[in-house]
Amino acid sequence: MKTHKWMALALSAAMLAVALASCHDSSAQPQNSNQPQGGQQGADQSQTLGKVDYDPQEAIAPYLEYLPEIPEADKDYVIEMGYNNCDHMVGAIIGQDTGLYDALGLHVNITKTGQVASAMASGEMVVGYAGFGGLIQNYNKGARVIMPAGSHLGGAMYLVVSPEIQSLDEVVGKTLDMGEGSNYSTFWLEICDKLGIPSDITNYYEGSSMGDEDAMMALRAGHLDIFTCCDPYASIAEEEGFGKILATAWHADVKEDKSTGWGIHCGYYINEDFAEQHPELTTRLVLAHCLSLKYMYQHPYSAGLMFAKTFGTSDAVGLRTMYLKTNAEGRTMCWTISQENMDNYAKWYDMLGVPEEERTLVTDVDGFLDLSWLDKCGIEDFQTFLKEENIDEIQPLGMSYADWLYMAETIDGVDHNSGVGKVDKWMENGSKTESPIEPYTGDGVYIAPMHTTD
Repeated sequence: MKTHKWMALALSAAMLAVALASCHDSSAQPQNSNQPQGGQQGADQSQTLGKVDYDPQEAIAPYLEYLPEIPEADKDYVIEMGYNNCDHMVGAIIGQDTGLYDALGLHVNITKTGQVASAMASGEMVVGYAGFGGLIQNYNKGARVIMPAGSHLGGAMYLVVSPEIQSLDEVVGKTLDMGEGSNYSTFWLEICDKLGIPSDITNYYEGSSMGDEDAMMALRAGHLDIFTCCDPYASIAEEEGFGKILATAWHADVKEDKSTGWGIHCGYYINEDFAEQHPELTTRLVLAHCLSLKYMYQHPYSAGLMFAKTFGTSDAVGLRTMYLKTNAEGRTMCWTISQENMDNYAKWYDMLGVPEEERTLVTDVDGFLDLSWLDKCGIEDFQTFLKEENIDEIQPLGMSYADWLYMAETIDGVDHNSGVGKVDKWMENGSKTESPIEPYTGDGVYIAPMHTTD
């Protein structure tokens, strides 16, 4: 592993400890039964994590002048927040584990659930991290929900296959964790376009439909051949060796630089009635969200361990996930969002040839995208943050996993001799999330809409 002079100059040893407090709903956490090289589930992270130089009070200090006082009647208000069980929602975890919610005077009860969209539509939850499509379907039906900030632009989703699969001929005809209604999933269509395989699930695959975690467990047990997922499930499969990432799908990556031009994958949402009735709490929630995303770039090692702890994975999987989200796949975790992202999201459907009736688009962008809350909390533009914190210099896009891990260890005061996170396959080729495989040579008609000629 290389030791970079610029890294030594740019990074300082950390001094203050952060408490990794947690009261999340862990009833559906994946159970990583094996304990492979690179980390232990439930390990004493205080032995792994150095002293993290982070004070939430200091983090919020530059924004205090923008924050209205919380009314007396709201000081004990319990805010119900939900997040889906995937890596794209890690901001919810960081906000709690860093103490940001407490520092901002917020009482937040966090629940990990796959029902965020419906819970927000019903008003059971007032803040949520969730996928874009499902939330928009509820919004278009009248749900009182706004998007006050960006969260996860771009991608990614992974196609994970059994390690025994060595050619794309072996992919076609296998059991795939996507139901028949997924023929026009943009992620699936992009994967088919990349691999040159048929996209018609009904005629070319054995379809099934289950959640990411269940699909991962089915693949581990040998009851499934292929599944699509977000992390940590792909990284768990790779670390344990029962699966490999065959392809990565994005979401409207219409530019090559992997830093701008994204569509929208997942979002951060607030109930509109709550925002109108509790503007002081809403302003602070939006700030906490933005500062949580900042933390991922400022303290990537610590953020990775927070993720691992809450999701019940090995520390290695948490670190690998953080590497993919903040570096290998671009700066997809970002609070700045604009009409351009909405336009790119719609354009992606055009590029993939998805019929109008199969698209999920926002019917009222002006009513849904309320970015006034970013101004109200005083947060700077994401690109300004990257420049002021020298993120592109300290952790330039395209780093190998080995170099990224060295950088992350340095920031958070972790001994470079630590074995945590150092999984051989990732240390040797950590930036690659697509496996080489023999091309599809079957006689089936490739019918992904992106390849139609009429």
